[in-house]
Amino acid sequence: MDHQPILEAFAAAFVRPAFRDRFIHEAARRPEKLLARVCHDPDLLFEASLAKGQCTYELSEACLILSSPKGFRASSWAEAHRAMGLGDGFLVIGNGGGKFYAETEATKGVPSVTFAGGS
Repeated sequence: MDHQPILEAFAAAFVRPAFRDRFIHEAARRPEKLLARVCHDPDLLFEASLAKGQCTYELSEACLILSSPKGFRASSWAEAHRAMGLGDGFLVIGNGGGKFYAETEATKGVPSVTFAGGS
């Protein structure tokens, strides 16, 4: 499945303008690096206004999940919802790129931070 159109729509809507091309490159060729950014340096990707944001989704809706160095995989928001709040660090992009949820990786004494947007 070609995720490129969804990733491009997402980047255009939510990723900082200066980082959009790098996001697309890493999503396709360096997903481990992109996941590390989501987990440990999300401010490079997202504006501060998206921190603690919200997005609306149906559990049955399709999405893309980046939660392993192997890259994005197609799934549902139900699966993503089960992982929310665990502090493992991941990125979920709604099918179409118009909504997302990201969670940093929690570390000892530092809880995870969420970023989200869209409906």
